[in-house]
Amino acid sequence: MSVSKQLIHLRSMKGISQEELASLMNVTRQAVSKWETEQSLPDSEKIIRLSEIFGVTTDYLLKGEETDTMDIYSQHNSKAGADMSAEVTEILDNVHQMSTTKRYVIGISILLIVIAVIIAIIFWIK
Repeated sequence: MSVSKQLIHLRSMKGISQEELASLMNVTRQAVSKWETEQSLPDSEKIIRLSEIFGVTTDYLLKGEETDTMDIYSQHNSKAGADMSAEVTEILDNVHQMSTTKRYVIGISILLIVIAVIIAIIFWIK
């Protein structure tokens, strides 16, 4: 499997959107999209971060070896792995909440603009 297919597979297994992964990686959603459509490849630092987020080895991401995913921290320190998992979960929760809040703000802003336009049209007609 290619890096792009690995990312798509791992992202869907974790239930993470491109936007959420981009936030975790400190890149744009478009960068994640380009990785997944083979328009570009993540650099080595990003590959390492992706392996940490998904709990797989860099070999799994790069070589596409069909091995079981593993917690990369378990070989050294299971507490570190649990801490990383908790951190990723917390970040995903924050990103999801931020996205929901952003949608509400945008929706309310559009509603207020529509109301202002309707009021302006009513006064303009009179």
